[in-house]
Amino acid sequence: MEIYQKRQLLFNNQYNAIRSKYKLVGAIRLLVFLAIICFFYLALAKADTFYLYIVGGAVIAFLILLRIHVGYSWRMRYVQALKDVNRDELSFLEKDERPFEDGSEFKTTEHPYAFDLDIFGYKSLYQYLNRTATFIGKQKLADLLKGKLSANEILENQEAVKELSQKAEWRQEINAYSKLANLDDKSYQRLKKWSETEVLTISKFTRLLSYILPILLGVAIVLYFLLDIEVMGYVISSLFSINLIMTLSHIKYIQRELGGADKIHETIESCSAIIKRIEKESFVTEKMKSYISELNKDSFQASKELKELSRLFEQLETVANIFVMVVFNGFIQYHVHALYKFLDWKKEKGHLVPKSIEIIGEVEALNSLANFSYNNRYYTFPVISEEGKMSFTNLGHPLLNEKKRVCNDIDFSNQRFVILTGSNMSGKSTFLRTIGVNLVLAGIGAPICATKASFFPLPLFVSMRLTDSLEDSESYFYAEVKRLKMIIEQVREESCFVLLDEILRGTNSDDKQSGTIGVIHKLIRENTYGVIATHDLEVCETTNKFPDILINKCFEVEIKEDDLHFDYKIRDGVCQNKNATFIMRKMEIID
Repeated sequence: MEIYQKRQLLFNNQYNAIRSKYKLVGAIRLLVFLAIICFFYLALAKADTFYLYIVGGAVIAFLILLRIHVGYSWRMRYVQALKDVNRDELSFLEKDERPFEDGSEFKTTEHPYAFDLDIFGYKSLYQYLNRTATFIGKQKLADLLKGKLSANEILENQEAVKELSQKAEWRQEINAYSKLANLDDKSYQRLKKWSETEVLTISKFTRLLSYILPILLGVAIVLYFLLDIEVMGYVISSLFSINLIMTLSHIKYIQRELGGADKIHETIESCSAIIKRIEKESFVTEKMKSYISELNKDSFQASKELKELSRLFEQLETVANIFVMVVFNGFIQYHVHALYKFLDWKKEKGHLVPKSIEIIGEVEALNSLANFSYNNRYYTFPVISEEGKMSFTNLGHPLLNEKKRVCNDIDFSNQRFVILTGSNMSGKSTFLRTIGVNLVLAGIGAPICATKASFFPLPLFVSMRLTDSLEDSESYFYAEVKRLKMIIEQVREESCFVLLDEILRGTNSDDKQSGTIGVIHKLIRENTYGVIATHDLEVCETTNKFPDILINKCFEVEIKEDDLHFDYKIRDGVCQNKNATFIMRKMEIID
């Protein structure tokens, strides 16, 4: 937390210093502009060329000041972004606020575990982790949380996260640049579509004319002034008009490449800056080094090439400027030549755009995990077991406040399936989510809330929070049966980890009991790992038939001084205490 406080103070001071310079340059620029008007008036009023020389010098000074002013403006925005990064981190750590996007757009009830484990949405795991600022970064983080990685991919991610967690300043720079990039869904889709469209082919004759006609115009102008040939005036106006017509015939191609986007060059330039920071950084892990190799493939330096593309986009965007359009194109077909350079770049290096953006997104996602690791340095990276062992020591829910969090040990190495009992509010559902969320984290290469852990990657399936659907005329019971069917079919295909919370609630007690036992039999018949929570103590007798596979665990509650006391600690065996009747009596629902 201390580093965020120091850096917020640092950037606050930097911002104020830059802002002062920005205002000063702005004031000087205004004075120079007024001087230009004043001396131009004097030049006209007194017919004195001396004042015109002053005007010329003032115009040059104005342009230099404009460039400096724009530079300070960008620097202010960059430092402001760094201030925001540290402010948000402090709000998150000190006030338990969530000033980060929650990924609600990725929420779905169809996913095997995302809805049940609160992976997306308000105060979700995604919101807790998310430090991305571009659309592709958000998408890559969501894909990580919803997907499944191999053991090798998990190890690669773990090493990259460990390395990036030590690069706090670098990560914040990437985040700040990403905030300035404005690479939203629309911009991303537009650039992706642009890179995939066929490169326009311009005939060699048309290209040749675009050089010959401006040269002829230049020769005509020289002859007009040197030889004072009157007919050259008509030649000049004719060639000027032809150049304009040639440019106008290319306008539709320019507009096609621009695609109606506004200031796309700024987005490309920000991407170039991000890529440059990635290229310049020294990495030791294979995953991060592979990104640099990919960016510099085929002898291209992606950051340099993207900066060139940004400049070409900016040149094409000036087609909307009437002065540039008429004067520059009338004399030299400016936008025609800009288009040719643009098309040549696209043909040779167009593949760099989607590749670079994809890498930016992946680095943003890894930075999010690295930030999570940095903020929770006492968390552990689970060991991937080659012997098929899975155990967790002091396992807690990472989204719960550390002061309120209760941690437990759980081992699936001997008996791979747990029947969990406990009275109402004793912590069964929270414990299931604790296991599930930590398995998701472990499966993407992030550290988990435990002091020691070993696991091996398995597909995760959860049935905890199903809903009925009026739209599909689907009852809660039918939705639950459909989920259970999906799980049973999947465990037949491969070994899975399954979390079930009080299944078959939508039926009578006899059906529920026999159905639950039937589901357990089906699951353990295959090589399934997991936990099923139930209130039905009869179900626990199943462990007697399969002692090598099943084990009973429980959460207990104590009634002390006419009040309930929960310790939320898991124990061996079957729950002995009940509290539903006690609570109802205390609330005067029953006598």
